[in-house]
Amino acid sequence: MSYSRGIRRAGWVAVAVPCLLLLGCDSSGATVGVAQPLTSTDGSTGVAACDSYLDQYERCAQTVLTSQQFNQHVEGIREQRTTWATMADTQPKKDALALVCRRAIVTARAEFPTCTFAGG
Repeated sequence: MSYSRGIRRAGWVAVAVPCLLLLGCDSSGATVGVAQPLTSTDGSTGVAACDSYLDQYERCAQTVLTSQQFNQHVEGIREQRTTWATMADTQPKKDALALVCRRAIVTARAEFPTCTFAGG
């Protein structure tokens, strides 16, 4: 995968993941118990801003989705973490991913006002 294609893909996914969460939201307000952040079990992306975004996204998903919906999203979060970890093999790519993830935090904050997203 070329560098520019990889960054475009990362940017697309950073926007798509929150959008997918919106499609799966449960209007009943059902929530899921808080679990340990995936970073502790799935490893780091190698980019602090991306780890922060994915962990915050996971915590938000746990509060707005039913258990079944959340379990469906967990695989997507893990895939995103793996993709970003693979892409973060040089400092320029890490810098680009950090920018993508900071923007994703800002977008998520606007899209999910009931959740707290720090950074961005």
